[in-house]
Amino acid sequence: MKNVKTTEVNLIRSRALTVLFSMAISALLLLPLFSSAKERDKSSKKGKVEMQPLNKDYHATVKLVDMQDGKYTLTVESANGMTVYYDALLESPEQFSKVFDFSRLKDGEYTLRVKSKDEEVERNFEILKGKVKVTNEEVAVPKFNIVGQRAHLMLPNAENKYYSIRVLSPVGEELYSTRVSEETNKKTFDFSEVKAGKYQIVVSSDNGDFAFDFLNQR
Repeated sequence: MKNVKTTEVNLIRSRALTVLFSMAISALLLLPLFSSAKERDKSSKKGKVEMQPLNKDYHATVKLVDMQDGKYTLTVESANGMTVYYDALLESPEQFSKVFDFSRLKDGEYTLRVKSKDEEVERNFEILKGKVKVTNEEVAVPKFNIVGQRAHLMLPNAENKYYSIRVLSPVGEELYSTRVSEETNKKTFDFSEVKAGKYQIVVSSDNGDFAFDFLNQR
């Protein structure tokens, strides 16, 4: 791999192939609707579950934020996948706020999941000796936008965690790799100089991997 200057493009060689990867994306490229690693976002805003433990044992407030209109279900699942609570949310999810009593739950880890036909969000929490402990960390999801033979990546990273980004050839050979920790990472991958086939962009962190397939049909 050649050394790359800040304002220059990367030249990545794999056998007889050369893949051009530009390291910057203009503001205009952020205007199209981005898609997630496996499917396009159905809404410009991402819903989430806010969960706040109360001073009273086994109690916590659950609030839904930025949810789309529609009918939702709310479930609480144990670590082994068993549903221990179910509720059909008939009111508007934008106005949903409720205090939950988890005193019937045993000590352990749980997942509170809110789901509709088109959207699903969740929040992990733990019950330990009467106390509700909430995992507030949210995993950043990389987003992609395809324009012709270029894949534009945007990776939000508010916690400045370290992520690795790799590009794999149709036969699984690593064509490019880097490690980033900036608050927002934007990269463009140009596949116009490589042969046809299915390439893969893999974004990895301690929280797991996201894989995006790019089908080059040149």
